[in-house]
Amino acid sequence: MKVFVTVDDLGMAAGINSGVEMLLHSGVIHCLSIMATGPELPGAVELGRSYDVAVSVHLNCVQPPFLVEDGFPGSHFAWFRKGAKYAEKVRNEWRSQIEKVLSTGLTVTRLDSHQHIHNAAGLREVILDLAGEYGIGAVRGAVLPERWHSPSCFILDRLGRRLLKSAVERGISTPDLMLGFSRSGNVCRDYLESIDGSIECDGVAELVMHPATSPVWASTQTDELELMRSEWFAEWLRKHL
Repeated sequence: MKVFVTVDDLGMAAGINSGVEMLLHSGVIHCLSIMATGPELPGAVELGRSYDVAVSVHLNCVQPPFLVEDGFPGSHFAWFRKGAKYAEKVRNEWRSQIEKVLSTGLTVTRLDSHQHIHNAAGLREVILDLAGEYGIGAVRGAVLPERWHSPSCFILDRLGRRLLKSAVERGISTPDLMLGFSRSGNVCRDYLESIDGSIECDGVAELVMHPATSPVWASTQTDELELMRSEWFAEWLRKHL
């Protein structure tokens, strides 16, 4: 499989932006997923302007503050049980976030969401509708090679497969696999070596990473940064291009 690397959470914190800037020089990042609600959005936008990488909007209804709505559930579990209940509020908020990123002049070619909530019933229709509305051709789908790793992996994989089916029906592309979920913020060499067998086939896999120069939400984000700066990681990527 061809692997492309997306870094999530751009704009959330200065440590994320600075870590990504270090990596962009080495060419190991293919897509920046920018959070319109982040306090460091201007720095993220500047990175998107300065480097030849794709831009995704990292749609957020999990971590306030938001742009136009509030009253969203704080529990990740609640989103996957009752996401459809909030669909119209989510639509309003996500539309505003897309427009905020577009207003910077960046070209947006992909959509995804913070903590992957767009895979939930009711919300996958929202993100696909918005992709169609704004002419955005790709949406991340959470189809996992490690689907048997844990109950959360199994549930997200089932939801991701439903999103993939709906996306195909609408002519919207999704990666065949999403890599990194079971080790989010803690992707390491052992993990990447362990999934090599799962990606020895045709298709496209998206590796989602969260490097930072200082921990933002996981102490191991600095370890991810060092992994991505290593020659081993560059060589591993070259094998999957």
